[in-house]
Amino acid sequence: MIRSILVGVLCGISAITASPVLRKRDFPDPEPCTGNCSWIHDPNIYKDSNTYYRFSTSGNIAIATAPSLTGPWEYKGALLDNGTKIIVDPHGQDIWAPNIAKIGDMFYAYYSVSTMGSQASQIGVATSSKLDPGTWIDHGSFGLPHSQNYNLIDPAIFQDSDNGPLFLTFGSYWNGIYQTPLETTDLISYSSGGGASLTNIVRNTTVGMDVVEGAIMFKWQTKYYVFFSAGNCCAAPPNLPAPGREYRVMVCRADQVTGPFKDKDGKDCLESGGTLVLGSHGDVYAPGGQGVMVDEGKPVMYYHYVKPSVGYAADQFFFGFNYLDFSSGWPVVV
Repeated sequence: MIRSILVGVLCGISAITASPVLRKRDFPDPEPCTGNCSWIHDPNIYKDSNTYYRFSTSGNIAIATAPSLTGPWEYKGALLDNGTKIIVDPHGQDIWAPNIAKIGDMFYAYYSVSTMGSQASQIGVATSSKLDPGTWIDHGSFGLPHSQNYNLIDPAIFQDSDNGPLFLTFGSYWNGIYQTPLETTDLISYSSGGGASLTNIVRNTTVGMDVVEGAIMFKWQTKYYVFFSAGNCCAAPPNLPAPGREYRVMVCRADQVTGPFKDKDGKDCLESGGTLVLGSHGDVYAPGGQGVMVDEGKPVMYYHYVKPSVGYAADQFFFGFNYLDFSSGWPVVV
């Protein structure tokens, strides 16, 4: 996701010069977290046997493990020990928003390489037969084409069954979030797919629009959900966005994996639709960078957030998670 890992970066969306206001507790607090729970951006979790692996932005993709989602989380090292082969900016680039998938017997880590505000980003891929640091092989750029319509960041793989088709979502700013099918014969080079279609699935068309980014797909029962982050992720006082325009988690739903996606009110998500799943509340500010998984049979949404009582610096972003209730057909944080 477009962000800076520098303290106090401005994100330029309708900033106001005011102290943070801790709003009414409209949502439950995050579940407890112990151990390495801070300096976490864009977490992605994969459970292997009885161990939870958490991958996150920066530090050449930081890896931590825990025996449960609550921890204790322990930092283990970097996924890309020597960084990435991709060079977007030799002086200021960072590696963002990893997404891990197991296809067959191989783990694939898709990631973004970019700088703040750049559209010259690239999506890369690394592979390993294990999830541990020191086992990953970086293959560099995945080869998705650049376009003035989107930004090549925030990749996420989706497959709803072991033998089902694979889809990749990505995108931020510009025309928002895109989806493309992947060839299962070669998951380290998009160009080998013969020019598969790139389809816009979520877009904010309003004047002075909030960014939409960080999309992930999730299937629950017969419906397909696209969760995404919207708003300003990384501002700090005295330059916070207007209340309600800070980062938050949104969702749209469809009957087919390819859409069309609509929100709870039936609004097309290509026309600024989206239903709020999690917003700021209490000492939780600007939650986003989310992922969704099923743990012990229960759907869980995990994310990063800021604690205004602690601060807004990069190392003061925390890991959080909550369970989701889909009984209404729409995800509700519980």
